[in-house]
Amino acid sequence: MPKAAPSPSSDLQPASWEREVRRFIDAGGNTTHAFGLGRLIGRMFALLYLQPGPLSLEEIAARLDISKASASTTIRQLEEWHAVCHRPVEGDRRDYYEAQTDFRVIVKQGLLPGIRQKLGSAGTQIARTLDAEVSGSGQHSASQHPDEIKIIRKRLKVARDLHAKLDGILSSRLLDHFL
Repeated sequence: MPKAAPSPSSDLQPASWEREVRRFIDAGGNTTHAFGLGRLIGRMFALLYLQPGPLSLEEIAARLDISKASASTTIRQLEEWHAVCHRPVEGDRRDYYEAQTDFRVIVKQGLLPGIRQKLGSAGTQIARTLDAEVSGSGQHSASQHPDEIKIIRKRLKVARDLHAKLDGILSSRLLDHFL
């Protein structure tokens, strides 16, 4: 008679649980790295996200096996994104931090303002480039053929149109309502 497959929860022995928690923390780092951010940002957020209470900066550094200076720099970035909150602990002068567990807060208050700012800067530069004369005297640059300039301007117009669509999405009431 064939044996029944063990249920997923029966496979979680204490050592297995700890291994999977470490993997979750590492996966957080791999995710942020895939988006062009440092692994430490994702690892630190994942560590704090799985904690039932606040951790001191020293505890964070020890658990992630990093220096306190690295922990401090990374925690400041997470604070700017509203991904962690500073939590004073009565009777202890050390700094304690806790993960923001409402991802809407992180996106709405932390990430979207930065994205909107960068998108605004990009839009300004696209417009400035499109409005610019080819050279100060109105003559074509010796290094660029008029056909090349037409191609560049066409690409900039496509970028401007995409920028306008993205700006519309990020400014929409629907997105605001969703978050």
